[in-house]
Amino acid sequence: MKIEKPFPGIVFDRMGQEDLEQVMLIENASFPKPWRVSFFERQLRYPQKSTFCYVARLKDEVLGYIVFNFVCDEAHILNIAVDPDLRQQGVGRYLLASALDFVRKQSGTMVYLEVGVNNSAAQHLYGQFGFEVCGVLKRYYSDGEDAYIMRKVLQD
Repeated sequence: MKIEKPFPGIVFDRMGQEDLEQVMLIENASFPKPWRVSFFERQLRYPQKSTFCYVARLKDEVLGYIVFNFVCDEAHILNIAVDPDLRQQGVGRYLLASALDFVRKQSGTMVYLEVGVNNSAAQHLYGQFGFEVCGVLKRYYSDGEDAYIMRKVLQD
């Protein structure tokens, strides 16, 4: 699978402690109930074999990030966000494609995620990658919004 790079020099790289300030700026700008910095610090300080935190990096700038679990042959995307000033430029697509490629190379066969029923932009992105709605979680988010469960079967 060829991964399209939205900018020359962009890399898909493990998140490091030095990225946290930029990651938190993106997180806080992206979600009404953002994750706390302590979640990211814990993952970086005590990395688990099943949780992966990656960034899209251009030189020293974090353009976006993705967090996913991977256990046995299934992955679960927990969070993906892009700097608001860089949205609609392919960074989210790059992060998702890179994460799917990582899972595929580790012999993953299935990827799941949840997305708000009102988040049509994210649903569109996931649909372009072949994710399909397979269920609904009622009142999943803290504001009472339902979420679609989406899944993708990975091919070789």
